Amino acid sequence: MKCNFRISLAKMTLLVLPLAAYSQTNQNIDPCQQEIKYRWDLIHVRSFNPTVVFPGGTASALANDGSKITLTGRGTFDPCEPADVTGRGRWTTFDSSGVQTGSGTYRVTQLIRFTLAPGFNNGSTIDNTPGATGDLTDNRAGLAFLKITYSDGSKGVLVVSCDLPGGPGPDRPGAPASIFEGITASKGYVDYWNRVAPMPNVDGNRTLFHVRVTNADAEKADSDPEQDQDSDKQSSR
Repeated sequence: MKCNFRISLAKMTLLVLPLAAYSQTNQNIDPCQQEIKYRWDLIHVRSFNPTVVFPGGTASALANDGSKITLTGRGTFDPCEPADVTGRGRWTTFDSSGVQTGSGTYRVTQLIRFTLAPGFNNGSTIDNTPGATGDLTDNRAGLAFLKITYSDGSKGVLVVSCDLPGGPGPDRPGAPASIFEGITASKGYVDYWNRVAPMPNVDGNRTLFHVRVTNADAEKADSDPEQDQDSDKQSSR
């Protein structure tokens, strides 16, 4: 019995070690000891074959009556220093019939919570985010809650959720299916709780987190997000 127990224990150890290594590599356990920062983006996908990613996209969510908020934006945060944030974007609201009811800008004021999730981006993705490594090793899935202040004086919470698709092949698993891709947001007493899901081969409602953002990138992330769209147009000419 002792011999069988030792053999079983050895087998269990061999199984657990790779899982532990994957978890530590992919989720950056205890980021507070590594001085890690993250960048979040609502991304613009210019092409889907292959997938070509730029900053400067839009994402939307619906309230209980079908009214909608659409946002642009990006920013940075330190998961261990909630006040160490940058980030801004533009907002537009619509009633349930699609008529615009308001617009303006918003600014991130504090990180409420950020939780990393397992998962890899698709290996064929071309990442044009400023400061990105280019090899996708800095892409992360996760869930962030951010306090924001709107230009009309109202306040709210922006939720950014990134579900990396994984692939190609079993060695690059995607994020768990329980994670949604997109955003939700509150504005005053209205909770736009129902995210608008991304559609296949249609730009919009997609997000991305990057790890280890430099100070220069943080400054860029606090500039006007519409500049990303302008630079994207110039690069496509």
